[in-house]
Amino acid sequence: MRSQPTCRLAVVKIASRCNLNCNYCYMYNLGDRTALAQPKVMPDAIIDATVDRSMEHAAERGLKQFRFVFHGGEPLMAGAGKFRRLIEAARRRGEEFGVTPDFSIQTNGVLLTEEWCSRLAEWRVRVGVSLDGPKAVNDRRRVTHAGRGSYDDVIAGWERAKASGLRPGILTVIDPTSAPVEAYSHLCALGPGSVDFLLSDANYERRPPGDPVDTLQADWLLEIFRLWRAEPAPPFRVRMFEQIIATTLGLTYRNDAMGEGENEIVVIETDGEVGPVDTLRAALPGASRTGFNVLRNALADALDHPLLRQYHGANDALCATCRACPINRICGGGYLSHRYSAERDFDNPSVYCNDLTKLVTTVRRAALEILPEEALRQGELAHWSTAEVIAARGAALAGATIARAQ
Repeated sequence: MRSQPTCRLAVVKIASRCNLNCNYCYMYNLGDRTALAQPKVMPDAIIDATVDRSMEHAAERGLKQFRFVFHGGEPLMAGAGKFRRLIEAARRRGEEFGVTPDFSIQTNGVLLTEEWCSRLAEWRVRVGVSLDGPKAVNDRRRVTHAGRGSYDDVIAGWERAKASGLRPGILTVIDPTSAPVEAYSHLCALGPGSVDFLLSDANYERRPPGDPVDTLQADWLLEIFRLWRAEPAPPFRVRMFEQIIATTLGLTYRNDAMGEGENEIVVIETDGEVGPVDTLRAALPGASRTGFNVLRNALADALDHPLLRQYHGANDALCATCRACPINRICGGGYLSHRYSAERDFDNPSVYCNDLTKLVTTVRRAALEILPEEALRQGELAHWSTAEVIAARGAALAGATIARAQ
């Protein structure tokens, strides 16, 4: 019998339009046009149904907490009334079901006025701001519809958020051609609570810049890691580094981009359609469309859709190369959308496999250095180098090929 997938987090696309026009945006600029057919903001009936389906699902699965992430487009374009409606309904329905709702928002920061910051603080909504680095780096890609850089407006919103008592996190899509030392200094000066570094939405049909054998992304991130690790106390949390360290030490760390475990997330569009992570649009335009809707379907029904099941189990449903790899428990095959090719669908290693191998082995080695030799022996934790992992992966693949031939 197949296990019943669980959802612990709903990404609520409360607005489907954006006041910026970032050139790498998977919603609007990588070939998928479905967002433009959506209602511009989520209707009240969809908000109510989203809350009902989420609280019902949490109660059915015995969850004590359920997370809502306001997203878009630019979610603040939906207006405060939409936020208030969802938050109040979720807290009311959560009381009925014995489930505590949790709220966060991912915003580009441009619309973070003092009034918005005050409301978000009052509603206990955690804030994440998208910013790609210092002004010259950010403004190459994160621009308005008129082509003007967004940095100054984002920083103004950032400062208002901090003045309101919020300590926002930062989400940044890395640019490996930029200077990591400058990026790190810039982040330290801003003082975020956490930083989430993302690889750009590439796949085998839309490859990242540079030679495929290069490790530009890993080299950039490892310079950040070197600086971060050298601090007496890290100035901010870094999800990517924490995940690698935690998984190396046998701890559980939920992250749909890397690692073990099920991806217990759904995306709910402004029209109520329920789908998997919507960055799949970057691989296959329209791929996130399922036909399931909160107005007529329970979340459990939507989770049984083949695409949602594939996303849900993406860290376990690995290609042959990943299954042969000794660090697959840590990287989990990488982000599902990064595995896509027209020839083999998602049955590939991540297009960033070389980067992930170098990143994981280097950070893993640093994590193991803090353990005594006896603990390493008991846990059978070897100090693998990047070359040793690649060799072990190749040997395992060759052995599997011989076994099949016999």
